[in-house]
Amino acid sequence: MIRHLRHTEIDKAAWDARLLRCANRLWYAQSWVLDLACPGWEALIDEESGAMMPLTCRRKWGIDYLYQPLGLQQLGVLSVELNGALCERFFAAIHERFRYIDIALNEAMSAVPADRGLTPSNNQVLAATADIDAIRAGYSTGHRRNLKEAGIGLAPSVLDAAGFEALFRGTTGARFGASAVKGLGEFMAVVEVGMKRGQCSIAALADGHEVVAAACFATWEGRSILLKSANTEAGYRAKSMFRITDDWLARHAGSGDLLDFAGSNTSSVARFNAGFGAVTRPYFRLRRNRLPLLVRWLKN
Repeated sequence: MIRHLRHTEIDKAAWDARLLRCANRLWYAQSWVLDLACPGWEALIDEESGAMMPLTCRRKWGIDYLYQPLGLQQLGVLSVELNGALCERFFAAIHERFRYIDIALNEAMSAVPADRGLTPSNNQVLAATADIDAIRAGYSTGHRRNLKEAGIGLAPSVLDAAGFEALFRGTTGARFGASAVKGLGEFMAVVEVGMKRGQCSIAALADGHEVVAAACFATWEGRSILLKSANTEAGYRAKSMFRITDDWLARHAGSGDLLDFAGSNTSSVARFNAGFGAVTRPYFRLRRNRLPLLVRWLKN
């Protein structure tokens, strides 16, 4: 039987212990990450199967709804053993409570039929199982060419979470507007605490004293997620992300660690990831709008 737990009813230690038993466990679903990214999150628990699902929820206009916090690419049902029937039971449970849903599921939930109206999205990952020479041999011709000049004149730099936030707001935020930084404060709180916990790190390159490019990584259970990156115009010209990514692969080569690019449906980003040899792993976005007609129109 699936139980719904309000935030105050969740035993965080038990939640994290259960998460570690899940075959499709994800860094995003740790209780401390959820606490910072979505204060007040709720949960569904199935004691019989050991399955669990975080509910990243908010309340607006007197309506409770589910949303995907910035920086948390995938959540959904996590379990020791996942199947379509189990996922359907969880879907039924969330529909009982929430009339508006816009969340990302995880890639292991591919057993859910696509005809449920789910929207496919793409992630890209690369396993660092080989040595660095073999990994680099798998780069595209263009990537190998770009790496010959990537980061010339730049040096590694130390950057804290506040510094990355300022860089991101001044680059991506300036280019794409308010939607790109909505929830950024909560996300950077996750990164800051993650750095203290030894789970997050920031790789940065600087031209003298000026940081021109940086990327946030979250590493947990053999998986490193490239959470966010930021580039100034100088960083783009210097092809900084080519060097930052190649440096990560050089450090982790032979470890078997998985580099999760937190991939994109944007074709240019997907090509960048694929150029390093990353493969695509699809996941679904679940959107449901059963709000009253007037409210539905306002929400859209």
